[in-house]
Amino acid sequence: MTPPADIFQGMEKDQYFSKIDLSKSYWQIPVRRHSDNGVCDDGLSLRFLRMPFGMMNSGGTLTRAVKKLLCGMDNVVNYIDDLLIHTETLEAHVKTLSELFGRLQEANFTVRPVKCLLGSRTVDFLGHRLG
Repeated sequence: MTPPADIFQGMEKDQYFSKIDLSKSYWQIPVRRHSDNGVCDDGLSLRFLRMPFGMMNSGGTLTRAVKKLLCGMDNVVNYIDDLLIHTETLEAHVKTLSELFGRLQEANFTVRPVKCLLGSRTVDFLGHRLG
């Protein structure tokens, strides 16, 4: 995971920002069918179909999935399930958003619209105001 202080390097010239929040991000990661993740309670055997929050490898698994999704997108950074898009021009911003939403759809990730901000000149991200 990228340290928060390193996330903001190289954004000095950027004029447009968007913030995307992945909805229930851990639950968007499917668990392998034959995974030994069962829980027994009163004789019932239960198996997770989606990755639960709090399991030992959940954070790392989510981070790897998001990094893989963003591979090659130099002007998109993430901190866990929060994505920040930063560009110098509006044209580049729209193009990046289009590519990102295409990748999110292809990977079956969903976003929480009420926590998203698109095409803004300023944005608050990880306690910092950018723009």
